[in-house]
Amino acid sequence: MRKKPQQQRAKLIVDHILQAAQICIVEQGLMQITTPKIAEKAGVSVGSLYQYFENKEEIIQELLRRKSENLGLALKQMVVTQAQLSIQEIIPLSIQFGFDVMRAESGFFIEVLKHWHGYNNSEAAQILEKHFFELGMYLFNRFYRHWDFETLKHKSFVIINSTLFTMMRYVSNNGFLISEQQLRDELSNMILAYLAQK
Repeated sequence: MRKKPQQQRAKLIVDHILQAAQICIVEQGLMQITTPKIAEKAGVSVGSLYQYFENKEEIIQELLRRKSENLGLALKQMVVTQAQLSIQEIIPLSIQFGFDVMRAESGFFIEVLKHWHGYNNSEAAQILEKHFFELGMYLFNRFYRHWDFETLKHKSFVIINSTLFTMMRYVSNNGFLISEQQLRDELSNMILAYLAQK
């Protein structure tokens, strides 16, 4: 961001700009949005928008950064509050949570996922990766206490990245010959089989 909002009014303007950007992305597509379209939808002048953001890419990056933070925290909260569940129950529940989030907000995430190659090294991607990695470490340490730290780290990395990549490809492409429920079950079985290996 060009300038961090300090006062309440400035924070509201930035929030309106980000909400407007999300609506524009849903309505017009990620590649078609412009700063004038976002400003118009937000009800602010283009000059006001440029006080906080240098260009549309900065707006998108900030929007994705906030979404990633909220998503990561929500997933952690969901898993931590399900402490009574087994690993066999938590994994499909977490995968379903991911599918539900990806399909939420009127297709916003699906549109972003179609262009994720442009954002996979962004701050938003790093935030998501950090949350998921921390969650994986927490979960697998809870159920696989016999693993050393290196094993825990490596297994978490492989599971999280392969599962996320598969889910993202599935949601952003309608050409797969498998239902979402089947994919959730297959991914769960794959993860559990991998966890069972020595």
